[in-house]
Amino acid sequence: MMHEGTTDCSPKDVAYNPKTVDRLDALCHELIGKNIIQAACYLMARHGKVFAHKSAGRLRPAKDSGPYLPDSLRPVASLTKAFTAVGIWQLLEQGKIYLHQQVREILKDFDTTMHAEISIFQLLTHTSGLMAIGSFLEPYHAPWDNTITKDDWIRRFLSGPLQFKSGTTWNYCNMAFMFLAEIIAKVSGMEYDKYIEENILKPLGMKDSHFFLPQEKHDRVCLTDEKNDWCLKRTREEMASISIFGAGALISSVPDMYKFGRMLLSGGTGNGNRIVGRKTVESGTKAHVKDLISYNWHGKLFDSSHPVSYGLGLEIDKHKFLTDGTYDHEGAGGILLYMDPKEDFMFAGIFSSTDWHGDSWVSPLAVAWSGLE
Repeated sequence: MMHEGTTDCSPKDVAYNPKTVDRLDALCHELIGKNIIQAACYLMARHGKVFAHKSAGRLRPAKDSGPYLPDSLRPVASLTKAFTAVGIWQLLEQGKIYLHQQVREILKDFDTTMHAEISIFQLLTHTSGLMAIGSFLEPYHAPWDNTITKDDWIRRFLSGPLQFKSGTTWNYCNMAFMFLAEIIAKVSGMEYDKYIEENILKPLGMKDSHFFLPQEKHDRVCLTDEKNDWCLKRTREEMASISIFGAGALISSVPDMYKFGRMLLSGGTGNGNRIVGRKTVESGTKAHVKDLISYNWHGKLFDSSHPVSYGLGLEIDKHKFLTDGTYDHEGAGGILLYMDPKEDFMFAGIFSSTDWHGDSWVSPLAVAWSGLE
């Protein structure tokens, strides 16, 4: 069954075909029935009004698990990078950093022959040349283990050669956003998570978004593997650096994801607060990297290249069936947040799974955009 969340209006009120909502519900049930996903939750809004918000499936893998409700929580993985990007945008607006500033001026471990030219812009756009997810020049992953410390984590993560000359290639890089989070911490004087909480989450009223989840909310978290409960157990004391969270550690809900996305579509305002300026949003959500070749994912370093367009921390025009200018960020485990400024339409969804599936990461978007009238 579908569980109904709070809405502001009907689909017809915002020129959206109500039959498309039924098709999306049917797709959710089909994906759950085939065990492609464990649960689905989505929210669609247009002109600032939520017209569909539903969920289905289980909160945990066990067959007798409670239901995934419209306000259930889920680690949103790399969607966290969008929050890190907005934190950087805020510091740019305040004149505390500048876009093409070399990182070594803030993080001294970058002051090497190899890393000296890497800029904040290159970190934001995944063009730094630093080692990226899913593609390695040797059979060993980065030394991200329990021996890293607060004093050496940056040097450890910078170990090994650059994969590409900085600025020449797009390669999705978790470490880049850890370093951006460290820049936020260094420049603001606040630990990364506290900065994001005080300057983005709280002003937007995102009350269900946390880096360290309160005990009373543990039972609301969706897990796709009962052993994968790290998000419930982590503590501040065990972290070598909170800045590591900048690449993907936020726990959130679809309604809270909507608040963040709506802020971007509204030109930087939300919940009565100005988060960033309108022109900053316009710049951050346009393609600064255009059709640059990407060598990425699953170890296929040179046989799966594809062109990509990227803004200042957000992907632009990811799918050909979307309106030109649509921007997004996704997260591992089925996290989707897409904003369409021309149609003033957004889609926030969590399609919980342990793997990537085209029919749960791409098909819901195709269905959703087909309903615009």
